[in-house]
Amino acid sequence: MRYSVEHKATNHEKILSVAARSFREHGGDSSGIGTVMKKVGLTKGGFYRHFKSKDDLFVEAVARAFDETGRGMVEVGKAAPEGQALVAIIERYLSVAHANSLGTGCALSALGPELARKPAGVRRRIEALQEGYRERLLPFVPGPTREEKLAKLKLLFPSMAGVLMMARVVSDPQRREQRLMEARNFFIKCFTEG
Repeated sequence: MRYSVEHKATNHEKILSVAARSFREHGGDSSGIGTVMKKVGLTKGGFYRHFKSKDDLFVEAVARAFDETGRGMVEVGKAAPEGQALVAIIERYLSVAHANSLGTGCALSALGPELARKPAGVRRRIEALQEGYRERLLPFVPGPTREEKLAKLKLLFPSMAGVLMMARVVSDPQRREQRLMEARNFFIKCFTEG
């Protein structure tokens, strides 16, 4: 039975949406193709009508995650008072709500070590996605030159991802909030003042 282009696009979107969440919640290696397809209500055999490989799905799911997180950060930056955009972005990123939202949060904090173990071709594609993510956030970073702003971003977001990842390890909610607050204060002082 042949399906319409619209039906295929709808299914592709469903697979991608479920995978983006599942990979962040459980890891790409733990969330097999069968698991993702079952959650969507499709057979494992139908997967290859949408993606060439699991690595292709993984890259597209990470792209979706970067897009979702980037969109949220841009909204926060635009809504912030003048001169406070990066402060607002840091506060949002290192919030308890973000730490508690593994499946909808930052892909770097959820998948960082796993990304590092992917084949070189996958890592190159992820690096290109990161460049796009940084470009979206660049307007909110203070600094006299593009190079200085980019240097800040290249250090700030991976550092915050590491803090967020480690905050998720802390089981005590009060200690988790304390660590996030300390990190917020540190990053705001280092990256937005002076």
